[in-house]
Amino acid sequence: MSQEKPPVPSGRRRGGLLPNARDIKAWEEGGGRGLRGFLRRTIRAYLRWNRALLLDPWIRYRPAVQLLEGQTGDLQRTLDVGSGENGLARFLGREVVGVDLDFPATVRWSNHPATLLRAIRATATALPFRDGAFDTVVSMDMIEHLPTGERPKALREMLRVARRTAIVGFPYGRRSREFDRSALAVERDRGIELGWRQEHVLRGTPGEEFHDEIIRTVGAVRPEMTLSWFGHEGMRGLRLRWRLQFLISKDSRLYGLVFFPLYRLHSRGRPKHGYRRIYVFKKAAGGKPGDRVRRPARNSVRDPD
Repeated sequence: MSQEKPPVPSGRRRGGLLPNARDIKAWEEGGGRGLRGFLRRTIRAYLRWNRALLLDPWIRYRPAVQLLEGQTGDLQRTLDVGSGENGLARFLGREVVGVDLDFPATVRWSNHPATLLRAIRATATALPFRDGAFDTVVSMDMIEHLPTGERPKALREMLRVARRTAIVGFPYGRRSREFDRSALAVERDRGIELGWRQEHVLRGTPGEEFHDEIIRTVGAVRPEMTLSWFGHEGMRGLRLRWRLQFLISKDSRLYGLVFFPLYRLHSRGRPKHGYRRIYVFKKAAGGKPGDRVRRPARNSVRDPD
């Protein structure tokens, strides 16, 4: 007598490694005990995680979080300039004062019972704080949204209110500028309108001229601070993820499976020509002027745009 084979779940090929959309939907709605119940609970947990992913702000703030993690004591008071609702506080896991032009009526964090963001409406060029009010000031991908003439003012303000450390990152150079222009053209052809991308192109990606302005500013405003910088988020990885998002949107149940490993991989290292450049200002020991400009030795004296 031949042994009867167990039925194969409908909609799934025998031997397949991943369930298809029909199985995922069934598991999401189901419950039960045993292995099937465990799988259903696992899928439900994955879908909740998948819907809550904020990978773009995560990779943007990753360098600042890595620099600040583990620092305690007098580095607790932190300001995030241009924070929006998904800024440094969410990823650093401690209270942060956030400044932006506007915030949603209610700012909530899904993973904290109480908000870690103290939201303040203000402009980056006129921060409403006294000199040295914050031990650390962070600003990620804000500078490029300002008109060219206001960028030095914002930098001066951030250095003014930073007591010991400032971390400022933004898209930098020719490669980033060309990517944003080509991406904007393709997105428009597809009927996609991204306001932040339009501002990048309209107001111009910071380059060598602003780099020189940064060096002059720190020397004039905070001569006791050292300055270093490094690249972040390599262009190849960025282009790959940008192309994939046309195939797998953020609403897809496969989004986390595909994009989470890529973002983790592409957040590593310090590429010479990254999409973004991170500037780190630190108060020198003893507060005395010294060798202000420091940078990774592998980079040339002057990076091309």
